[in-house]
Amino acid sequence: MASVIILVLIVIVSYVIVTAGSIAYELTGLDRETARFQALSAFTGAGFTTRVSQRVVGHPLRRRITSTLIILGYGGTASVIASLVTSVNVDSWWDTMINLGILVLAGALTWVLLRTFGSILLSDVIRRILLPRLTGDRVPHEELLLYKVGYGITRIEVPPDSRVIGKSLRELDLRALNVQLLAVEEDDDVHPIPDPDWRFRAGHHLIVYGELRNVQVAFGPE
Repeated sequence: MASVIILVLIVIVSYVIVTAGSIAYELTGLDRETARFQALSAFTGAGFTTRVSQRVVGHPLRRRITSTLIILGYGGTASVIASLVTSVNVDSWWDTMINLGILVLAGALTWVLLRTFGSILLSDVIRRILLPRLTGDRVPHEELLLYKVGYGITRIEVPPDSRVIGKSLRELDLRALNVQLLAVEEDDDVHPIPDPDWRFRAGHHLIVYGELRNVQVAFGPE
């Protein structure tokens, strides 16, 4: 039973680490799918594709994130092996098979539960912790397209302390900041070019074009 508990804890910690690594990559400008792939690849030691690895190796902060994930991944692998060795170190072949079955089932069930119920809440918590430490920004964002130096299209999440919460688009002077709202993502719905009476809520995802440094000013805290 002790081995089962240890493996479940290892699965939980591994999931948290990979999720944190994925979000950390996102905060450096990688798109979400690429960030997830890179975090999982680094943690498991699976390696990278050549094109994507250049985007990671050529970026100092991404290199540090990758190094951390690799080191933690080796530790996780060693812990899993130790748990498996403990599980099979029993007198009966039948007991060994039962222990291994329980370990695999418990690990898989824990992973599914984390993916199903813990993903959104965990991601929000980790993002809020990492954001000021990695970027100094207060608004979570993902760069979608860089147009020229300092300008581009980005996808942001309205934080709980944003100055825009409860306000309508009409009340905000976004043009003065060289920022244009292109679309609002609300749950599974997308509202392109929202009308001037649209009101913002925490957690809304916005597609914004303009001067990227002013996005933090426009949608950050008061």
